Amino acid sequence: MSAAEEEIVVDDEVSFWESYNTVLPRWLILVIAAFGVVGMVPLLSRVKRSGGKEIKAHILFVIIAAVLLSPLVPEEFQDIVFSEGGVLVVGTLLPVYESIVAVCTFGEQDDNEWLTFWIVNGFFTYSTEFMDTIADHSQFVADHWYELEFFIALWLLLPWTDGCTVIYDHLLVKFVLPILSKFQPYLESGSKVQLLVLTLVNSGYLGLVWSIFVMMPEGIKRFAVIGVGTVYPILSSVMALAATHDIKTKKKKENKVINQHAVTYWLTYWSCFSVLFVSMDYLETFVGRIPGFYSLILVSTVYLFLPMFQGADVVFRRVLVPLTGQYEAMLLRDTLLLKQQMEYNIPNKHMLSNIKTKAAQMFLTTTSTTTNTPSESKTE
Repeated sequence: MSAAEEEIVVDDEVSFWESYNTVLPRWLILVIAAFGVVGMVPLLSRVKRSGGKEIKAHILFVIIAAVLLSPLVPEEFQDIVFSEGGVLVVGTLLPVYESIVAVCTFGEQDDNEWLTFWIVNGFFTYSTEFMDTIADHSQFVADHWYELEFFIALWLLLPWTDGCTVIYDHLLVKFVLPILSKFQPYLESGSKVQLLVLTLVNSGYLGLVWSIFVMMPEGIKRFAVIGVGTVYPILSSVMALAATHDIKTKKKKENKVINQHAVTYWLTYWSCFSVLFVSMDYLETFVGRIPGFYSLILVSTVYLFLPMFQGADVVFRRVLVPLTGQYEAMLLRDTLLLKQQMEYNIPNKHMLSNIKTKAAQMFLTTTSTTTNTPSESKTE
C-alpha cells in the first residue's frame, strides 16, 4: 500500500471516529449520565460492601475503566462524565447523601463504612490539592486529571471494589494507627489540642489570628483552610473508628455507646464539611479575592468540628436532613437511641418494663393531645 493510500485510510478512520463521537446529542448524554447516577443510589445502600477482597471485582473495574476511556466511547460522553461535575457527583454528592441516610437509620455498620470512606477520601483530597498547580503547567495533567480523580473516587465508593476499606485496612490500620495511638490523649474531647484551638478562636486572640491569616497568599489560605478541615478530623475519625473495634475495658457496653457516638459525630461533620468545601470550590472563582472570604470559610470549618459549638450537628439536622427528606427517619433513630440509653441506665428489668409502658403512654397522650388541640379549639 502506498503512502497516499495509507493517508486516505487514516483520514477515513479519523472521520469515522469523529462522526461516531458526534452521534449522540448532548442532552441525551446528560440524561444517560443522570440515570446512571440515580441508579447508583439504591446499589450503594442495598449491596453489601465486599471489604475489597474480591480480586475479580478490581480486575473488572480496570477493564470497564479502560473501555470508557477508549475511542469506543463518544468524546462528548467522556467530556461530561470525566469532568469536575462528574467528580463532584461521585466523590461528594452521592457519599454525602448516603452518609445522611446512614446517620438517620438505626445501626452501626453503615455509619462505620461511610466514615471509612470519608477518612480515605479526605486524605486523598488534601494530598492532591497541588494538582491544580501542576495542571496549570502540564497539558497532559490538565487533560487527564479529572479522569483519574473520577475513577479513584468511584473505586473508593462502589461496594464491589470498596477501595476505601482496602486503603484503610492495609495502610491506615497497619502503619498510621499505631503511630496515632501514642497521641490518642491529644485527640480526645477536652484534649490539649482542642483547648489550643479554643484559645485561638477566643475573642481575645481572634483578631491576631485573623490578621496573620489575611497576610497569607491566596494559595496558602486555601491550603490552610483545607488543612484545618481535614487533618485533625481525619486523625480523630481514625481513632473513633478504631475504638469501635477495640474495646478492652470492663465497661464494654458503655464504651461502645460512647465510641459509636464519636463515629456518628464525625460522620455528620464530614457531610457538612464536604458541602462547605464544594461551596468554597465554586464560590472562590467569583468572590475568592474579596478580603475575608477564606477567613469566613476557616471560621465556619472550626464552628463545624469543635464540640463546644456542635455546629455540624446543627447544620446536619436543620439543613441537610430536611433537604434529603430524612427528617422522619432521624426522629425515629433519636427515639431508638433514647430507648437504648434508657435500657442501659435502668438495669432492673421489672422497673424498666414499667417505665417503658409509662413512657409509651406519655408519647401517645402527647400525640393525642397535640392532634386534638385544633378541633378542641374550634369547639370552644
